This record gives sequence, C-alpha cells and structure tokens, in this order.
Amino acid sequence: MAILVFLSALLFIQAASAHCNTAGLVQATWGLIEDGEIEPFSLVLRDSILAIENDNPTSQLYALGATLTAVSELSWVRPSSACAYANLINANVGLANHNLGRAALSSAIDGYAQVLAQAAENIRILGQCCVLPSPWPVLDNCCGDYGRIYDFENSWSLATGCNSEGPRCAARDLYLALNARSNNVGAAATSAATTPALSIFKRIKGEISSLLSLATAPKSSGCATRKKDLRTAAGVLKQAIYNAADDVKSSLYSSCV
Repeated sequence: MAILVFLSALLFIQAASAHCNTAGLVQATWGLIEDGEIEPFSLVLRDSILAIENDNPTSQLYALGATLTAVSELSWVRPSSACAYANLINANVGLANHNLGRAALSSAIDGYAQVLAQAAENIRILGQCCVLPSPWPVLDNCCGDYGRIYDFENSWSLATGCNSEGPRCAARDLYLALNARSNNVGAAATSAATTPALSIFKRIKGEISSLLSLATAPKSSGCATRKKDLRTAAGVLKQAIYNAADDVKSSLYSSCV
C-alpha cells in the first residue's frame, strides 16, 4: 500500500510538470485517436468539452472523466456494450425519483467502476510507442439493448455544474445517432455528468491526470521504459477507481435521499 501511495504521488508530480493545465491534457488525450477515425458528433463533443472545461471545478472533473471514457470507447475496433453507462444513468435517475433504491445505484456504481478500469487499460495501450492492435471488446448485453436506451433528459436535468448546453447537445446527437459507436460515446458523456461519476472523478483526479500525461507525452524514452511507466500508472488508477467507487457507495447510505 505504501508503495502504491508513493507511486501515485510520483506520477502526479510527473503529470503536473508535463501538463500545466487540464485543457492541454484533455486535448492531447483526444489526439490519441486520429480525427479521421472519429465520427462528426464525437468531434463536436470533444470541442464542447474543451470549451467548458475551465468554467468551474465541476466542469474540469467532467472534462477529465468524459474524455477518459469517450476516448476509451473510440479505441475499440468495434462498438462495445454501453450497459454500464446506461445502468448508472437509469439508477441515478431512479433514486432521485424514488423509483429505485440505493442498492440499484450501488450495483450500477460497481459496473461503472469496471468500465473506468477498462478505460484505464485502453488509454495505456493507446499511449504505448510500440505498434499494437486496438483492444477487442466483449459484448455484454445484461441490460437487453446494449445500453442504447436510457433516461437521457432526466439525467441531464439532474446534472449540476457541468450542465452546459454544448456537451448536452452533443451528447443528445450521439444518443440519437444511427451508429452504435457514436451511441456509446454519447452514453459515456451522459453518464460522466451524473453525481456518482463526478464523485468518483473528484477522488481520482490526480491518478487520471497522471495516466493521461504519460500516455500523451512525447515518445522520446525507450519503448520498454514507457511501457513500464504506463502499466504502473494504469495499475495505480485502477486501484484508485475501485477505492473511490467503494467510498461513493458508502456515502449513499450515510445521506438522506
């Protein structure tokens, strides 16, 4: 545990020196995917995130989290399942409307943590200087529609601090798009604006920044060294994700709803 804490602190310092602001880091992370591989509505989302990310601390958290998950979705060679995003969105709305209980949201947070951990792994792969094939997703259809259908409007109505018209409109276009890859990016963008997601991002902001900084840094070091550093940063982030998810789940039972 002490070693993980030390590595986390070291990687955070590296991140701070590599990128002096979140804007440059977010833009560089989107650059891990060639523009020609990105659908137009996803490019609109990218631009809207860059436009609002320094509006307030919540927008900054949203920019990091939405970028992490959206770029992860764009890294797949075929569309993955968006069930974890949809489950979080619906459970969060359901709890707010008193249609679902805390247990449903707690389970959805567990699923979302797994998606975030996979996103860390995908970013690690994108950041390597060696030639590697894109990751291949497993199509989980536990929600019955691959996560294409969820309570979009009510979810964004509940969003606070990052409910700007730009990301919301871009996410709506992605939700209504006629291809599954765009749908997934839209689900990632909408779920990132939920209170549970933002609470997780707040707890792991340093670890996200560290991995993104390493992944987007100039490829000047040797491939073996870069691979090792990325693997370490991804491991630290994944552990932080699961710890943060546990904290957020615990907070559900210590507050009135």
